[in-house]
Amino acid sequence: MFAILRKTSFFYFTHLCTFSAPAWPALMKGEGGILSMMAVFIPAWLSSSVLWSERQESYAFLRTLPVTDREIVRTKFGLVLAAACAYWVILSLLVLSSWGSSWEYPAYMALTNLACALALPLAACWYIVSWRFGVDALTTGVMIFVVLDLAAAFVVNVDNRRWVGAPGIAAARWLAEAPWYFQPAMFLLSLAFYYALMEVAVRVKARSEACL
Repeated sequence: MFAILRKTSFFYFTHLCTFSAPAWPALMKGEGGILSMMAVFIPAWLSSSVLWSERQESYAFLRTLPVTDREIVRTKFGLVLAAACAYWVILSLLVLSSWGSSWEYPAYMALTNLACALALPLAACWYIVSWRFGVDALTTGVMIFVVLDLAAAFVVNVDNRRWVGAPGIAAARWLAEAPWYFQPAMFLLSLAFYYALMEVAVRVKARSEACL
């Protein structure tokens, strides 16, 4: 398990660093609006971590290890969950330090929560795609998604200070104005879906040899 974790975690860690680095200079200049773009970036960065970790790990390497398919899936899914939590903690602290005393704070936090909740099952789906259809299919899907996600991040940031009229922000605004228990319920639903996809991934990993 440690060999898998060591090879896979490298990409998650480096992508987490590239995700965090641009925020500090912008925040020092008082440009808090970058946080809305960073929130939308979370699914793209997590997806790219799945992509590059899968591209650098061969089927032959996995089969030299004394581990079962279930252990491989649980290790990789556990790493995705840990990475998503790290993204959430970092961005939540940045949002709190920049907007904690303003009326915009609930909207920024809602956007952060929504992005992290959606990123988890999305990353699980990418693993299933890789193990069922192969790395080439994964590469095509992730690259298309990343381009669309970056475009969405730009659109969100065009008018990030006016939450009522900003395109793409309606879901986060609705979530920010909903009762407090909606956001914990959203995370619980995301985790339940993630666990269900993990069980699907175990069966796909055991039955499919598409990654050969």
